[in-house]
Amino acid sequence: MLSENNNRFLTYLVRNNDLSSNQIKEIKSVLQSSNDKDLSEVLVKGGFMESEAVAEKEAEFFNYPYVDLSEKEIVREVREIMPFRLAERHKAICFDKKGKVLKVALADPGDYDAREAIDFWASTKGYVLEYYMCSFSAWKKNFARYNAFQSGVKTAISRVEKERKQEAREVSTDNIQEVIKRAPVAQIVSMIVKHAIENRASDIHIEPYENSSRVRFRVDGILNTVLNLPIYIHESVVSRIKVLSNLKIDETRVPQDGRFKFEAGNQEFDLRVSIMPLSGNEKVTMRILDISSKALTLQQLGFNKSIQEKIHQAIKETYGMILVTGPTGSGKSTTLFSVLSLLNKEGVNISTLEDPIEYYVPGINQAQVRPEVDFSFASGLRALMRQDPDIIMVGEIRDTETAEMSVHAALTGHLLFSTLHTNNAAGAVPRLIDMKVEPFLLASTLNLIIAQRLSRRICSKCKESFELPEETAEKVRNHLESLPAGALPKEIDLEKKLIGYRGKGCSACKGTGYSGRIVLAEVLPINNKMRELVANGFPSKKVREVIDKMGLISLLQDGIIKSLQGITSLEEVFRVSKEVKEQE
Repeated sequence: MLSENNNRFLTYLVRNNDLSSNQIKEIKSVLQSSNDKDLSEVLVKGGFMESEAVAEKEAEFFNYPYVDLSEKEIVREVREIMPFRLAERHKAICFDKKGKVLKVALADPGDYDAREAIDFWASTKGYVLEYYMCSFSAWKKNFARYNAFQSGVKTAISRVEKERKQEAREVSTDNIQEVIKRAPVAQIVSMIVKHAIENRASDIHIEPYENSSRVRFRVDGILNTVLNLPIYIHESVVSRIKVLSNLKIDETRVPQDGRFKFEAGNQEFDLRVSIMPLSGNEKVTMRILDISSKALTLQQLGFNKSIQEKIHQAIKETYGMILVTGPTGSGKSTTLFSVLSLLNKEGVNISTLEDPIEYYVPGINQAQVRPEVDFSFASGLRALMRQDPDIIMVGEIRDTETAEMSVHAALTGHLLFSTLHTNNAAGAVPRLIDMKVEPFLLASTLNLIIAQRLSRRICSKCKESFELPEETAEKVRNHLESLPAGALPKEIDLEKKLIGYRGKGCSACKGTGYSGRIVLAEVLPINNKMRELVANGFPSKKVREVIDKMGLISLLQDGIIKSLQGITSLEEVFRVSKEVKEQE
């Protein structure tokens, strides 16, 4: 049964020629099929009207002035005048203040209790209110910026402080179990993890200092401080994390590693915990892994078409080795799982050895190595060879034994994928030779080497273009002049003035100018000429000559092209490629 307000509002839209009679029938059908559906939500998601258009019509219908807050930057001090819970319950937001006059936007005109509750709150504070109507999407966007995290942590800290004063005793091994079970400490840890997930952080750092405990999140590869806790609460927070990770609470002299699961919404996250003793206290680092996420495609990761083609060609082979190289946190495992997803078919046995398991993929046999019980990459690989695998993925080649076993597996009819820590694609060969792998064996097994970095994407909300200074433009041309014919996208003309891009910084990207990351990569296919060089010890001078003749796009060139396309910034490309000279 439709509410009277919904019926009247739909009639109003038809009368004003905003909707047709047939559309009204369709909308009513959707509303009647689910009691949970909101009319404005159906209008917008069904494609009948734009969000702001719906809000404007609702404002006319309910006799409110309309305000467009979809792009408005509301000052935090104004936005957070109204208590968080009141704004949340009644879908309201303060967006302007002059003296004691507050402008308040409502997103739910059918909430007749809203004005009464907000008026009562305002009267206790001496505010005079002016009401407006805004869209639900604009309210949601601005409400999401409420600093509920900071205020929630402050409330929890004050409760801990109150209890601490009442007890007037220090945390010890005798009372630590009792302390860490207190709701405030558990709440602080939960809020830190939840806030990190909401901000797309990959890592959480909790670091003790003389007078405070600093909490930092790594977002898009960059660490930022989000919170400073009182130092007296640090030990309780660390102990709470130890309990969650099933670690020894009273052991503070040696490093400990553990993990625990955390649910946020409908997603499950795996937190890999590392605790390191410092001078006087312990530091906690937590890596956040979304175990419910699916591997992205190579295109979604940002690989250019040329590299995608070379990868697709290499994985057609039935044996050999494909390596992904780069520093820690450069997305190597993500790339491997994107490739494995392409090969994951009914008639193929794919087995992996990982530390840790970052993506759970149906149809792939995944094993977690456990060095503490002598289940290493090398021993696991020996066991996997008896499991009739077609394709093997070894999380990382770290030592001579794993390297030799990997080459042996690739030689005996298996397609093997793994990662290495090297600066570029060509550096993988000397690295394996340093691990005592015979060059002639490498020449027979290597198929393809990929080197990659992760560069921050420019925020799409505040992206702007600018003409590159001539000195910078000349530097770009010098880097791209060796590209083979046809490698440069048609929209980039090096003969004309070059345009760069950057993010100005906005609320959506929290002032950084960046949101998300993209792969910068280079590949080295191992052709017959390259196999000959590998077998002869990979002499660097000859290798460089052959690579130049192959006409490959380097990682730096790939990044520069993406910067000219407006995907990332030139400054960011130079930073992650380690060939930085700050852009002038």
